[in-house]
Amino acid sequence: MFVCNYCGRHLKKEYSKCPACGSNSFKKIQNIGEFVIKTPPKDGYKVNLVNYKEHKKVEQTKIIFLAFVILIIALSVTLFIGLSIASLIPLLVIALLVILFVLKKISLDAKKATKKVEQLSKKGILIKNLKYETKTIATDEANGEFVYQIQVMYEIEKGKTLCFKSEPKYLTALGRDNGTVDLLVDPNDYSNYFVDFEIY
Repeated sequence: MFVCNYCGRHLKKEYSKCPACGSNSFKKIQNIGEFVIKTPPKDGYKVNLVNYKEHKKVEQTKIIFLAFVILIIALSVTLFIGLSIASLIPLLVIALLVILFVLKKISLDAKKATKKVEQLSKKGILIKNLKYETKTIATDEANGEFVYQIQVMYEIEKGKTLCFKSEPKYLTALGRDNGTVDLLVDPNDYSNYFVDFEIY
């Protein structure tokens, strides 16, 4: 593990420049086993929020696709039984309002989740070098890739171990030389946490 001499961030691999502050001065420390950091950097830990944005995009795309399929079916049935398309207008207006509401809710939920992690980055305890498992939870049909979730077991206090699960991961490669992940957690609320391969 490497520690930036300027901002004090702990990094799992060697960089030519610190990805947080740009410094090129590091010291190397032993990183065998779990490593707990109780004090966040003054501007908070750097967390990768791209998967929240990708999840929002995927969910909104599903809703739009479903709405399109329902519209085609409704038009086909209407024409098949001999009704005029004008008779569908009230239903289409209601359906459009429902779709807009769902899309807005997905967007607000993603914004709320990212804001929560950003706030956590300024007050959480960081535990590095945790062993993990991955679980496939879906397939991203647009990209032909698996959507997976990181799962970490961590003993928060003697005799009490909790399972922490990440948000759906879309764009992160699974391969890591050190085979560990990091857990950022609120010591006052263990339901508030973030899991990723590298948090610094």
